[in-house]
Amino acid sequence: MQVDSANRSIYDYPLYYDILFGWDRTQEADFYESVFRHLGIGSHEEILEVACGTGQIARVLARRGWRLCGLDNREPMLEFLRQYAEASVRTHCADMVGFHCGEFGAAYNPLSSLLLLDDDAKAEAHLESMATALRPGGVYVLDLGFASEVRPDAPTTDETWEESRGEITVRAENEGVFVTDAGRPVALRWGAETHLRAVTSQWFEDRLLGRFTIESWHPESGRTNEGVSQWRLDVRTDPPVLGRAMVVLRRT
Repeated sequence: MQVDSANRSIYDYPLYYDILFGWDRTQEADFYESVFRHLGIGSHEEILEVACGTGQIARVLARRGWRLCGLDNREPMLEFLRQYAEASVRTHCADMVGFHCGEFGAAYNPLSSLLLLDDDAKAEAHLESMATALRPGGVYVLDLGFASEVRPDAPTTDETWEESRGEITVRAENEGVFVTDAGRPVALRWGAETHLRAVTSQWFEDRLLGRFTIESWHPESGRTNEGVSQWRLDVRTDPPVLGRAMVVLRRT
């Protein structure tokens, strides 16, 4: 299948993106909510979803009474979020490398989005922006995948999956995203940037540079029959060598 004539990416199509990442996100929302409550973050404090896309998790948390701000660098994604979110969700269009949109009690970064940043300087600039965005003692939770070595040329994804909604089916592969929309095939790129870097837990710790302390690591504990990740809520102080984990940070 050829990439569509406009050479566009999945990030240019909010509906397709929302379908592709539209599996049941309640378990992720449960994890974030449990961490926030355990670490003293109140529902009166605003929470930031970083690189939110169409904000599937923000929408779940908002229905539970949390105040959310969705940060993304693509306005069409945020328009989609505003259309389907509760009134307690606001949006801010900016790059996650450098932004200013208020002070937050906590933040979370789903889908390994930090690893979209294609060099160390950008990762460090993002963490600097996050340190500015969070109040002292604020919490930042990142969903990350760890490898045995740092590599810039990691595969976009080592998984293949598809999700459907009505007459639209969206399938993710390493080579791109392939859509069937009412019988019409559309092929899209993942994006202009290196999609996800391969990094080690030590690489991540080295990027913190005193801005944050690591509160805990929470490795993936398994997956449901539908392939949805589940997370260990019990605290680990030692970092994972390989695989996916939630990392909980405290702003110093």
